[in-house]
Amino acid sequence: MFLEVIGITLAYIEIRYKPLATRIELKILKEETRFMNIAYSLLKNKFFSALITIFITVVFFIEIPYLAGFFDKIVPKEWDNVKVGVIWSTFPIIILFAVGFCIILMGDFISWLNEFSDGHAIGALGVVVTFLGLLGETYQVITILVHR
Repeated sequence: MFLEVIGITLAYIEIRYKPLATRIELKILKEETRFMNIAYSLLKNKFFSALITIFITVVFFIEIPYLAGFFDKIVPKEWDNVKVGVIWSTFPIIILFAVGFCIILMGDFISWLNEFSDGHAIGALGVVVTFLGLLGETYQVITILVHR
């Protein structure tokens, strides 16, 4: 419900408070160059490049196999606490990386939405966020129905 509430709120701001929506949009577009400069400086940094490599390694060799159930057959039962600790300690890395990536791309996305929706970018962003929330809710319902 979190994404749906945010999306509907953004759409409501676009409809009811157009000057506020315009200010939010201009602020995001103004900050776009700053975010892009930060992103480029981070990508040039060798330490951050190493962190990206570690992130990709963790996701593809720890998270995905764990979620697919491969560790259930390999790791002995007495290592369950260690396994769960390692897996849950990698989630903040994944969330931080995803949020950073979204922030970097937000300005370009707002520009595209502004062209797509003919000047109503914040309302269109609200619709997109609501749609993502509904996709998550649909996935949950399907999972519940399948595993009954």
